[in-house]
Formats: sequence, structure tokens, C-alpha cells
Amino acid sequence: MTPPSPSYTKVIHSSTYAGINPTQPGLSTADKVVLITGASGGIGRATASSFAASGPQALILLGRRADALAETATIVRNSNAEVKIKTHETELCDASSVRSVINAVAAEFGGIDILVHCAGVLAPVVPLLEVDPNTFLDGYKTTVIGTLATAQAIVLANKIVSPNEDKPVTFINLTTAGIIFPPFTGMGSYVSSKMAAVKVLEAFATENPQVRLHNVHPGFLETAMSAKLSESIKLPFTFDDISLPADFLVWIVSPEAEFLRNKIVFAAWDVDELKDRKREIIGGPPGSGDLWLSYQGFPRYMGGQPLPGTQ
Repeated sequence: MTPPSPSYTKVIHSSTYAGINPTQPGLSTADKVVLITGASGGIGRATASSFAASGPQALILLGRRADALAETATIVRNSNAEVKIKTHETELCDASSVRSVINAVAAEFGGIDILVHCAGVLAPVVPLLEVDPNTFLDGYKTTVIGTLATAQAIVLANKIVSPNEDKPVTFINLTTAGIIFPPFTGMGSYVSSKMAAVKVLEAFATENPQVRLHNVHPGFLETAMSAKLSESIKLPFTFDDISLPADFLVWIVSPEAEFLRNKIVFAAWDVDELKDRKREIIGGPPGSGDLWLSYQGFPRYMGGQPLPGTQ
């Protein structure tokens, strides 16, 4: 029997539901250019279909394999024939190549509004004692370097096409619950790279206030990555339906989810409960607010004065 999952909301979901249906008028992306990395398969492919249903101006799909990207585009067009789709075979760790592709996209469509970063790689699932130090950083290349290269490329491309303004861009980064859960044997390489990416993006968003950042744990999904993971460890959970994170990502870029900016959220959490807790999540004084990485018990004082609830 699968143990209960810890959750921020009383209601949790394992598949899509009415509150995140991408065809809702309030979730429309009609005037937006949406770029999705890792669109060759898995969650990236499902997310492409969900965003297509929200009616974007254009859907840009990036991935490592041209044939798989073409298959994603065909699947999306079968359900949303009217959506303009462009595919680009891209290696995200090649910063100059990424810059070239994204500059061309921004020039064609007048900028990029939404980036959904689904690209990822699973580092070897072995105890850290057995990891080869010479290859330890290999998993960081896509997870950290590729993430930074993509973030840079989007902001710089928008500056080229809109030199007189800081064009807003919503950046969705797929992370893992492992960054906030106790360590799990064999996952140190993968989880540490994901944590590094979150901290890099926190700094990037602070330095570029036009970037609205959301870190999302998509759930436990039956993908090529989970299949590879299951070869090394016994997975202690059941899978969510891939429709859940795919549709949730459309919801979180919407105006009604803006209050979750710079937060870490799970796709399984009920959006109505999240909205009801908006004031708790946003918080007030420094160190307050929910759903962000913090240090327990800190701070207790500001200017020598105790903070509310610390005495």
C-alpha cells in the first residue's frame, strides 16, 4: 500500500480536473508566445498539447531529437490544427546555439512570453560513495548550465526585439520534491543539481524583475526518466496521470496564479485551496510567507526586535 503523501492542501489530485482545464477563458494564452523545452516526449509533449488547447499565438518546441519533435508537433496538430507550431532541434548546454534559436524565434514573433522548462536528465542513481567524482557534474550540465543558458537567451532575445522595455516573461522551472524532502539514497546527484538550478533561478529572477518565476514539482509520472529510475530503486509511490502537470502548468502561468511568483508548488495541490491561502503564501515581514526555501527558526529578530510569533 502506498503511504500517504505530505501535502500543502487537503485535497490533492492525481489527474486533471475542472480548475485547471486549459480551455477555460481565464487560462487563455491567445496573445502569448509559449516556448517549451524538452518537448520531444514525456511531460514536455503532454504540456505542449495542454498549452495548444489554451490557444497561444505560437507554440515553440525545443528538444534534442528532430524526429521526436516532429512527432510531438503532429500529435498537437491533430487536436489543435489552428495553433502555429515551430520546432527546433537544440542542445541546451550549447549556449551560442540556444541564443541563435531563441533570437530567431523572438524576431519572428516579437518576443517570448512564457518559457516552460521541461528538459531534464537523470544522473546515475547510486550512493554518493560510488559516484565517480570526474563525472559528477555531468548531470549538472543540462540541469544547471542548460537552464541558465535558456534563461539568458530568453531575456536577451526579448531585449533585442523590445530595446525600450523589459518585456515580461513567465519562467516555469520543473523541479523535484526531493529538494525539500529528506535525502533518498541514490538520488544525491540528481536532487543536488535540481537544488542548484532553483537557487540559480532565484538569483536570476531577482536580477531581472521582469521574470516571473515558478518552480513546480510535476508529480510522479510514468515517463522514460521514471522507467530508468525504477531500474535502480523500488519506487514507493503510484504514478500520477500526465494530464495533471500538463494542465497545471497552463494554470500557473495565468494571472490568477501570479501570487505564487518565486514559490515552489506541487502540481497535485488543489488550486482553489491555494487561492484561498493567498495571504499566507505571500506573507508580510521578511522571513514570512509559505512555499519558499527557508531556514527553520530564522530570522527571529529584526533590528533587535522580536518578530511576531517568535516569543
